[in-house]
Order: sequence, then C-alpha cells, then structure tokens
Amino acid sequence: MHPKEFKKEKVGTGRFTHLILENSEIVVGINFDEDPRFQALLGDPNYETVLLYPGPSSIDLSNSKNADRLAKKPLQFIILDGTWSCAKKMMRLTTRLHPLPRVSFETLRTSEFLVKQQPGAECLSTVESVHQVVTDLNVLGIEKTDGREENLMDVFRHTVQQQITLATDKNRQSYRKGRYKLPSERKVSKRRVSLVFLE
Repeated sequence: MHPKEFKKEKVGTGRFTHLILENSEIVVGINFDEDPRFQALLGDPNYETVLLYPGPSSIDLSNSKNADRLAKKPLQFIILDGTWSCAKKMMRLTTRLHPLPRVSFETLRTSEFLVKQQPGAECLSTVESVHQVVTDLNVLGIEKTDGREENLMDVFRHTVQQQITLATDKNRQSYRKGRYKLPSERKVSKRRVSLVFLE
C-alpha cells in the first residue's frame, strides 16, 4: 500500500479488503526492495508468489485454459494499492517485482466506485479487483469460497452508498467543492486521458 493511501484513505478499499480477507497483510511503502517483511514474503517456500498487474505476458485468470500455467503450490498474490500513478511508481521502483509471474483478468464489469473517478471504464478499485480474482479462482477450481467472497462487494457497496448519502446531504460540511456529481456528469481531464497507466 502506498503511504498516501495508508495515511489519507481511512476507508480505502485496500484497507477493508485486508480486514475481510483471512491470511492477508498490508505492507506500506513505495520501494520495497529493502523492506524486510516484503523480502520474507517473497522468500516463503510454501507459496508461489504472483503479481496482480496487467502486461503482455500476464496469465489471464478469466481463461480456464490457463489453469495449468499456475503453480501447484498455493498462490500468494501481491497487489499494489494506491492511485493509478502511485501504483505505477511502486512497480517501477520495486525491481524485485519485475521478474514475478504476472496475473490479470478480463471482465466486462465497470467500477461501482461512484464516489471516485476511475481513469477508464475498465479500471477497477482494489476490492473489485480482488473480488474478480477470487471469483476467477473459484471457476478455475483453485479456490472454493462458496460465495463468501461476496462479503467484499457487500461492504464496498454499503460504504459507497454511505459516502454518497453524506456527500449529497446539504446540511453537512463536505470537503467537496460544489455539489456531488454522478460519474456520467463528470468531465475527464485531458491530462488523465493522455496518461499511460500500465505498461
């Protein structure tokens, strides 16, 4: 988790994803190459460590044909949590992430994070991405969560709705300038359109 996310986003999706998922952990930083906890996680012989990050060689978890490409040991996922630009910086600086096998997914779902503007329709928040991964792992027969993964989305949707309720309450002081706008009303800046988010 990027330090900015850790300090500012008290209800960030990465934080409550961690609280919901058993056997999960948050490691805070930008460059993790010298982080002792990160090194310990990478060196754990009980797991095959993979990085959830798109790329040309990433293994598509949504494709059942890729089940044989995954290790036979339990998978340990590293997920970069922060804004898109922060995640890209974490990826660039942490060189020990570069040789890790990458995994990704394909989905037609669009983000339900209505209070936060995503850079593109295909971009999901951390909790939505984790939910999609767990869903795909169930289809591949690697996990069997029996629907319990829906807790991730239940908490997320409740949190988003609560934030919208507070943002639209005229009697509450808000950090927003002006009224709350639906995603369809928002303008995407030229700078945001021109950004390359993942390489």
